[in-house]
Amino acid sequence: MACLLLVATRATAQTDSSKQLNEIVVTANRFPQKQVNTGKVMTVINKQEIEQSPYASLGELLARQSGITIIGANNAPGTNNDLYVRGGGTGKTLVLVDGFPAYDGSTIRSTFDLNFLPLGEVERIEILKGGQSTLYGSDAVAGVVNIITRKNETGKPAVGLHLSSGSFGARSMDLSSSGTAKSIRYKVQYTLSSADGFSAAMDTSRNKSFDKDGMKQSFLLAQFSSASKSKWSWNTGMQWSQYKNDLDESAFKDAKDFTVENQNLQFNAGIARKLEKGILRLNYSLNNSSRNYLDDSISLNGFAKFIQSDYKGRSSYLEALGNVDLSKQVKLLIGLEHRWQNTDQYYLSLSSWGKYENTLSDDSAKTTISSGFASAVYNNEKGFNLESGIRFNQHSRFGNNMTYTINPSYIITEKFKVAFNLSSAFTAPTLYQLYDGYSGNRGLNPETAVSTEVSLQYIGNKQFNARITGFARKLRNGIDYDYINNRYFNNAIQKDRGLELEAGYISGKWNIKLNHTLLKGEVTTTNFVYNASTWSYTAKGDTTYSHLFRVPQSNLNIAVGYQLSNKIYLSIAQRFAGKRFEPIFGGKPKQLDAFNTTDVFAQYQLGKKIKLYAGCKNIFNQQYQEVMGYTARGRNYVFGVRF
Repeated sequence: MACLLLVATRATAQTDSSKQLNEIVVTANRFPQKQVNTGKVMTVINKQEIEQSPYASLGELLARQSGITIIGANNAPGTNNDLYVRGGGTGKTLVLVDGFPAYDGSTIRSTFDLNFLPLGEVERIEILKGGQSTLYGSDAVAGVVNIITRKNETGKPAVGLHLSSGSFGARSMDLSSSGTAKSIRYKVQYTLSSADGFSAAMDTSRNKSFDKDGMKQSFLLAQFSSASKSKWSWNTGMQWSQYKNDLDESAFKDAKDFTVENQNLQFNAGIARKLEKGILRLNYSLNNSSRNYLDDSISLNGFAKFIQSDYKGRSSYLEALGNVDLSKQVKLLIGLEHRWQNTDQYYLSLSSWGKYENTLSDDSAKTTISSGFASAVYNNEKGFNLESGIRFNQHSRFGNNMTYTINPSYIITEKFKVAFNLSSAFTAPTLYQLYDGYSGNRGLNPETAVSTEVSLQYIGNKQFNARITGFARKLRNGIDYDYINNRYFNNAIQKDRGLELEAGYISGKWNIKLNHTLLKGEVTTTNFVYNASTWSYTAKGDTTYSHLFRVPQSNLNIAVGYQLSNKIYLSIAQRFAGKRFEPIFGGKPKQLDAFNTTDVFAQYQLGKKIKLYAGCKNIFNQQYQEVMGYTARGRNYVFGVRF
């Protein structure tokens, strides 16, 4: 990377900042700002990059970004996509949809299911790494992923149609309509997709007796906003997603009649008032999710012959924000927010031992968080930028805590940007960890983290940009599982550190991008030793081990695009994932082999309004496992048309 930076300083191309760095982003500071003027480490995936890729899901696309691992993106359709950023576990990265937090309070980690959002509905993605709890509250320990849905910016009437088909019987239809009517801007979209799929569990018997595990999904979105240019503005919208997919019993074990139906409803509304030197905003969002599992297979591998489990999670979010320009150089953000969460859960199993039921009521399984925060941003003409902020939180269970951010950056001779970020962050215990009747602990404290990162970025060439970032994070009060008392407790200390290298080159017909992530993480916690003869655990001091289960310690992505003509665009992408480790219950983790995949893509512009495309992923049919015992996709294709 040092060589790349040196070459860039000697390039003869223009010395203006790249188009991407002059791009306006909103996630970094929670108000519009040029990317070059923030010291945050950000990655922006724009609409063109989304459309010029062979990937059919949000998880597949995110897995190609620096510092990000998505487990499950290449498994059977409907597999949950676990999001890891810089080694932070699931639930340590906050997912936003159009700036609003997206949760599922019924899951163990309150993680949002990325399968709910079709990739065709996504306009752009802003990825903000590092501790961001000062601006975004709980869960923003490793970073923030803001998924921004498609909008009609011109206001002119438009109709869109997107059809695609692919391997494993995958089919998708996306129909949209947008425009302006009587000073109201609108957007309505419906997506219907399905896939025959393949066996989720890996079939090692070679007799192909495992059945296919497929998925069917419906998605509906409706958005309305004011189109007038008055000082007052408003917006409201909803999106509903429902999908049903087949499951298998466990690793290497098939199930014939095991299904889950997932639903998610999101509603949001906001009003804003422009000031002479700022803006006031009031926003509200509601997020309801449900998961209904049914396993009535006569070929169950376990002791139960019938299992039904229903999980519902509800969360609401209300915030009041004010952005004020105190001067030409200083901007101030002040906000208040309140969050509610509750869950309602039911479990039933029938076996030769009889009937077993377990319930968790939303009357008791609920929490609230109230917060106040302030952030100031200073930008001067000499290239120095500084963001600092503080947040105070009050949680209904564990009480009060506070986070902070200090983020200076400096642009050197309009060629380099150096930045430093020191921040604290926290993750509140989830409803499951607090209230589950078997393993919950109402006395849990929040997981707290302090993160540092240093980045050096070359910005002095219009065609070439590069960035190197070193980061470290120390998490305390990690929530772990006590195998003796069978409940969650605060004990673990987790340390993560790593290096991210990123570079991009755009010139003429060529578009080249690469990123490389090196990662190391370890956790120190109670040493629970399993005794197979008694089927029980004993505690023997502490132990320290790598916690990067299923997350590669080294990950490299290279993408090369070429505009062959005005109508034809071609690209090839290569991914190298290093060794990973699979956790083994009561045993030593098993190492999973490194793997690499190659994807190709072609797009043809037919007239002004129609695009035809085709892609083939894993063209060399690399055999690998993201999760041991579960099937990853071999060679597969997708083709489609956009109107």
